Amino acid sequence: MIEKPRRSAGGGEARGYSLPELLIVIALIGIFVVFGGPALSEAFRSYKVRSAANNLTTDIRALRYIAVAERATRTMTVNKTDHATAPNQYSYVNSRGQTVTVRLEHVDIETGSDGTVSFNNKGATGTAGNLQVIVSTWIGGTRGDRYTITVRPSGTVASAYSTYTP
Repeated sequence: MIEKPRRSAGGGEARGYSLPELLIVIALIGIFVVFGGPALSEAFRSYKVRSAANNLTTDIRALRYIAVAERATRTMTVNKTDHATAPNQYSYVNSRGQTVTVRLEHVDIETGSDGTVSFNNKGATGTAGNLQVIVSTWIGGTRGDRYTITVRPSGTVASAYSTYTP
């Protein structure tokens, strides 16, 4: 038996969704928002700290390349979170001779003290030990993300990820 299409009051074929179908879709969207919202918020915070650490690592490596290319000492000043006048930022002179200052938003610089990262004309730091800059943020619940950027005396730069309990 072939069913005939339903007809609307105006004589045309009835199209659309019923009220129960619409309510089910709205309920499903609500469930996704309730459970997906916090996860998206945590993913965004995690992305921000990873992005800030990657940018800082890239800037430190670029500073080393500039020092070697121009055969001159280059220095980056790093201000930790509780610095009195310019907190949570770093600055350096780029290859064009312009001072670049980068303020880190939504993340913290956790070094033992405000400091500098310097490279000589051979790309080495001239220090006896490793220099470290730590970038971190609280993600949510009991978890925080931390990136430790290490500059070795030879001038090589490495970044390591870890989690911590704030």
